Amino acid sequence: MLFTVLTSAKSPGIAEGLTYESQTDLEPGTIVSVPLRNKQIEGIVLGTGQQSTFDIKSIIKNLSETPLLSTQHIRTLQWMSEYYCCSLRHALRVALPSPPWEALLPKEIEGFTLEKKTEVRGAKQQAVIDYLDQHGWTSWEDLRTELGVTRATIKPLLEKEIIKHANHREFERNNNQEVSVTRPTLTEEQQAAYELVKDSQKPSLLFGVTGSGKTEVYTNLIADAVAEGKQAILLVPEILLTEATIQRFSHGIDPESIAVLHSRLTPAKRRETWKKIRFGKVKLVIGSRSALFAPVTNLGIVVIDEEHEWTYKNEQTPRYHARETAQKLCEEFGAKLVLGSATPSIESWQRAKDGSFTLAKLSSRYGGASMPLVKVVDLAQVHFGNNYPFSNTLIDAIKDRLAKHEQTVLFLNRRGHSTSLLCLDCRRRVVSPDSHLPFTVHKRGSTVYLQDHTTGATAEIPELCPGCQSTRLHAVGAGTQKVEQLLDSLFPSARVLRADSDTLSHPETMRALLEKMQNNEADILLGTQTVVKGLDLPNVTLAGVLVADVGMSLPHFRAGERSFQLLTQLTGRSGRHKPGEVIIQTFRPDAPEVKCAALHETETYIEKELSVRTQLGYPPSTEMVRLILRGPDAKMRAEVLAASLLETSDGQAVSYSPTLFGGGNEWHIFIRGSGAKKLLSSTDLSGVVVDIDPMDCV
Repeated sequence: MLFTVLTSAKSPGIAEGLTYESQTDLEPGTIVSVPLRNKQIEGIVLGTGQQSTFDIKSIIKNLSETPLLSTQHIRTLQWMSEYYCCSLRHALRVALPSPPWEALLPKEIEGFTLEKKTEVRGAKQQAVIDYLDQHGWTSWEDLRTELGVTRATIKPLLEKEIIKHANHREFERNNNQEVSVTRPTLTEEQQAAYELVKDSQKPSLLFGVTGSGKTEVYTNLIADAVAEGKQAILLVPEILLTEATIQRFSHGIDPESIAVLHSRLTPAKRRETWKKIRFGKVKLVIGSRSALFAPVTNLGIVVIDEEHEWTYKNEQTPRYHARETAQKLCEEFGAKLVLGSATPSIESWQRAKDGSFTLAKLSSRYGGASMPLVKVVDLAQVHFGNNYPFSNTLIDAIKDRLAKHEQTVLFLNRRGHSTSLLCLDCRRRVVSPDSHLPFTVHKRGSTVYLQDHTTGATAEIPELCPGCQSTRLHAVGAGTQKVEQLLDSLFPSARVLRADSDTLSHPETMRALLEKMQNNEADILLGTQTVVKGLDLPNVTLAGVLVADVGMSLPHFRAGERSFQLLTQLTGRSGRHKPGEVIIQTFRPDAPEVKCAALHETETYIEKELSVRTQLGYPPSTEMVRLILRGPDAKMRAEVLAASLLETSDGQAVSYSPTLFGGGNEWHIFIRGSGAKKLLSSTDLSGVVVDIDPMDCV
């Protein structure tokens, strides 16, 4: 029999797999040992193979009794390879930890059982007998650590047949124990949404205002899957949010049945978690987009919380979107797909409108809470003095919360101390030689330095302007570091926490931050995008957007949608348990994103945005493909390729430009229109990165 095997070798020429022969039948997903260029390496069986004109070698050995990956996962990865125009090896990279794959197989665990209970003289030997009598089978590792015994202690017990060896494979025991989920009580509106989603045979969009209790609906749907003996996957938009999500679910389901999977796990921890999911009793997997590929064997439901978030799109090959890939995975397993958001993506809203998705709504806040009052402050009318970016309106509101012992969340989408270093003579900013974008000014203790946030490169503060040699260099604009210092000055008694990528290096730091907020050990939480996403903090009654304009004017057709989503999500942090207030500071108070967010008019904004996209021919009304070219000759290659595509286009729009963060060495081509992807079939894409359904367009 012939099989297609994808080897662990990195050669691009064999990235779609090779044909090997086997005398025995092999299931897809099985790990095997195969010969390749006089070496013996690992490979994974993808399915039956095709006859070849080359000599077909034989599989040396089957390394796994059961497949590591299910047939459903393999078919999904094959779909990803085709849809997102990447190799099978690139697709497999998100589903399996790094080789050796044999390390993912359950290990044999040495253990012992009690054959006959008896009295012996040695105290430690008697302790072993009593321990096995009480606990049953026990591993050697547990005996050694719990009782402090050595091999010499148990050897006489084995010889007298008082105890005996009883080895087990890892995860073999207790996997059939039933796991229950405690169901929260639902309101009448939640119950109606739950039943609608439960009975739907299509993917569902759960559109609920911030604080409406979408999590309670998720929990009941997950409980349904677990009750049927199936597994669930819950995706969150950021790794740091896994901690908050675990807290919500660990009260209702055995923590031993929950696994957390994301890209920041160490290789060893990822392998351990992967094995626990594949061979253990895990019923719920929580994580960022990569958790979608958890090796579940009986998937019942996938929930994508905050489905509108652009972080669900992978920006490295394979450039998959979790929403589309989850839909394919659920189709393969016959599982339910639920997308939840207070600000649905335009794509999901369009599918709900045309009937592809079931739409369930939660229009009121949970527990009778009301939506917060929103005030818009026109920054053009504010006299800041030394307090930029704080208006007196926001300062007074924070003072009021401090007096009431209530909490405040402040959002600024700029980290660092100052947004740039400006020359007061030539009026030019000091830019990074790598990206050609202004450096951000950072402070670490008494050290001040420059950092390029697009490349991570750092530099010292120059003594002279690189352009005109002036000494009059001045840090302008405000980042979270500077705002934190300003808060300390304005409110000396306030306890301030800062949450940005400089302070939140790991999910554990996010857990500590949340605990401080929940225990009222902090008064003000200042942060970037993390603070607007999915946090339920009972004592927060004020949310403030320091400068709402950041990102609103980017040359990007999604810029307005993203800004509206951020503003609306931030308003949702306030008043979830007590009456709340939101203050949005902006230089553009009449912008539709600001107006609709302030009035809580989500549907109005989405419908207007969808209408504009349709009129102008942008997704989701049409297809879009992005081609990325890098290198010193990127511009020339982009011009040639764009001209070639225009010659073969059938009404599709083709444009090209330098990327905003590429420093002139990265250009991209956009193909927009019906059948955009078809143009690629007759195009040489050597050295070109293909991005299907791109989210990043600048």
